[in-house]
Parts: sequence; structure tokens; C-alpha cells
Amino acid sequence: KRIISTGETVLGNKIVYPVGEAKITDFEFTVPVGAPVAPHTHSFPVLLIIQQGEVTLDYEDGKSRVYRPGDAFIEDVGVVHTATNTGDVPIKALVVAIGVEGQKIMTPVK
Repeated sequence: KRIISTGETVLGNKIVYPVGEAKITDFEFTVPVGAPVAPHTHSFPVLLIIQQGEVTLDYEDGKSRVYRPGDAFIEDVGVVHTATNTGDVPIKALVVAIGVEGQKIMTPVK
């Protein structure tokens, strides 16, 4: 079963790969009920697949999107966003960072 096949990010931008030695990292990300994820950006494309819960992402342009189990999307490079668990169970998401050796997956923004 194919989960996602796209050349665009969740905001409709073309996916751009960084220059450098490739490093792909995969992990499960969990967010408790009601908990926020601080404002941040990504240096390279990041695929998220929501396995459990409901997450609301708020973007720097003021738009929000809600994702639920089975939703998959590619986050934009360099776009400030926050996430909040707006459901009634912890969020569990599979994260695949399509990155470059030596670069951070997530950079906090104040």
C-alpha cells in the first residue's frame, strides 16, 4: 500500500534536496495530549506519517492544518511552524528526515 508519492510539500512548494552527503534518519515522534512543539524550521525535507492522535500545525503565514491517523505529508524547508496535540490521545508519528550529514533535523526559532 502506497502511503505518499509527491514532488510537493504540504504547502504546495516544490521539494528541494540539500547539497551534501545524504543521511536519512527515521524515528517515532510522540507528543503528549495538549502539548506544543516549539516554533522551528527544517533544513531539509521531512516526511511525517501520523499513526495516532490529532496534530494541528500552525505556519508563519497564519494558516493552520490538522492531521489525523493515516495522513502523510512533507514539511517545508525553512518555514517556521509549530505543532500542538489537539486530540485526546498522545500523537505518534513516524518521521523520515531526508537530510544531509552534519545538519540538524529541527532548528528552534524564538
